[in-house]
Amino acid sequence: MTTSGFDRESTLELLSCCKDLPSLPDRFIKIQNVIKNPDSGTQDLAEVIRSDQATSTMILKVANSVFFNPANIPIGELSKAITQLGSREVSHIATTMSLMYGLIVPAGMSNIRAFWAHAFGAAIVSERLAKQLDPAQEYCSHERAFMMGLLHEIGRVALGLRVDFAYFEGEMGHLHGDALIQAEEACYGVNHAEAGLHLMRLWNFPDDICLAMGEYHKPESQLFLAKICNAADQYIYTHLPEYSTFECIHEKVTETIAENPFDLTAFSDSA
Repeated sequence: MTTSGFDRESTLELLSCCKDLPSLPDRFIKIQNVIKNPDSGTQDLAEVIRSDQATSTMILKVANSVFFNPANIPIGELSKAITQLGSREVSHIATTMSLMYGLIVPAGMSNIRAFWAHAFGAAIVSERLAKQLDPAQEYCSHERAFMMGLLHEIGRVALGLRVDFAYFEGEMGHLHGDALIQAEEACYGVNHAEAGLHLMRLWNFPDDICLAMGEYHKPESQLFLAKICNAADQYIYTHLPEYSTFECIHEKVTETIAENPFDLTAFSDSA
């Protein structure tokens, strides 16, 4: 029994109450539907995005950044920005923004931006790791690797929204790695990876992503997605621990990987 007023049974009961758990934001679902539809194009993606000012502004900022626009030719139209970035990059940015503004986390905006910037960075690293380790996509699709990285800490959102509103306001909100897992289990009897597994199953995500969510904090996991996500999570915390500027994160991740290449020894027996 913990001293926080929570234990494993009560926490799991709260996490299993479907009517109280957050649902996926409508814009996230619309973006995913456009991505999955082979008949959809740039204009369909722009149509979903342009109704959200924050996302449209962010995409324009990224398209005008030095990393994506080295010639420094000003881009002021969303359709041109999408063409400049490519639909994959745009969908990744829009997906992240839809979650950041669609899942209202009880924390200050700077903490929210830092939370999702970490998730976005981990998603980019997860995708790049998957491409390097599994170019033929025998173990997982690169898009699933990105999604796994983006959502790897979603269990923290579930704990903060439905179990303990003070989750992000105290020390818990600033911990990571094993220290975070130990603190969560001591306080709630459940860690955020387990909470994320519950939430992903509620959202009907594929089994491989759900199972990887539950194990991504275990370096010894035999699940390829879990191992990739664990490595990406640790990589971002090690090399970009406090980074929160969305429009430059692609550039910073690329520079960091060039200076600090991935250590692939942990994957030698799996891919």
